[in-house]
Amino acid sequence: MKKSIWIIVLLLFSSLLFSLTIDEVKALPYKKTSFYGGSFSQNLLEKVRPLEGNAKQLLSDYDNYYEYKNHELTAQEKDFFTEYFSYLPQKFQDCFLDHVDAVYFVEGVRYGGLTDFMYDENQNTHCVIYFNIDTFNYNLDDWLELRDNSIFKKTDNNNKIKVECSREWRAFLHTLIHESAHVYDFVNKVTPYLESFDGIPRTNNVYYQYWQNKVQPVKKYDNKLLSQFSYYYFGKQISFSKAKPLVEYLSTTPFSTLYGAKNFMDDFAETVTFYYLQKAFGLDYKITCIQKGKVKATYSLSANKNVSVWNELCKQIME
Repeated sequence: MKKSIWIIVLLLFSSLLFSLTIDEVKALPYKKTSFYGGSFSQNLLEKVRPLEGNAKQLLSDYDNYYEYKNHELTAQEKDFFTEYFSYLPQKFQDCFLDHVDAVYFVEGVRYGGLTDFMYDENQNTHCVIYFNIDTFNYNLDDWLELRDNSIFKKTDNNNKIKVECSREWRAFLHTLIHESAHVYDFVNKVTPYLESFDGIPRTNNVYYQYWQNKVQPVKKYDNKLLSQFSYYYFGKQISFSKAKPLVEYLSTTPFSTLYGAKNFMDDFAETVTFYYLQKAFGLDYKITCIQKGKVKATYSLSANKNVSVWNELCKQIME
């Protein structure tokens, strides 16, 4: 594809994308299953493809980083992927097998995973997923701690967010459930994501009780700091002096994590993920703000009763 076309694609990954109608979105090259080539398979391992061609160029341009490398799964890693996939809720497994066309394992990614939607020639929704191979090797505590501290300009052992979830389970458990939640969302339209595009009228979706739009909570649950930082060093960072009020703020919201408080798609994905981690694995998500070596604030998801507003939705998915 010519460089000029890639520049247009990059622009359309930004907020400009949402000024398009959904029909215009569907007409974009990377929103078509044919863009990724290959044939569809319901077999999990046959969905795994080498990162090359259009897929590699798109991911590189999206992140403005051109050192990504394909990771070819070893036999042991294929078994690990298959095993962890079996831990997904059945509805997530079925949706993943029926609607994910391509899975890429990538070396050099900062974040855990990335999921995007696309359409086949009959306008059915499909998805593509990029996974960071590092999530196979980190435990949950270390990975989530890396994520939760990436929004700050400077951290150290005496000034950081400490995460307690699990040191036994691998980070891929969280990443796989989270990205599978996005697939389920795109296919079943749980969040009003499509209503972000131009020309689609706003419905009475339950998410509007908590969100003004895709990226801003309603006034009751909003916080001016949310727009001031980005995760994984993509964009702005804030001073660690803001960590304590952020942790205290989270306890007053229906959002499971600060990551979920950034947009309603991640609100859904994070809430379902940690609901399932609690119910199926007995895991909590606890964060502690440590400043100058002293505990300044704590947050435990299991103690945040505001998150229970999503329990019925989570139960339906877990049935």
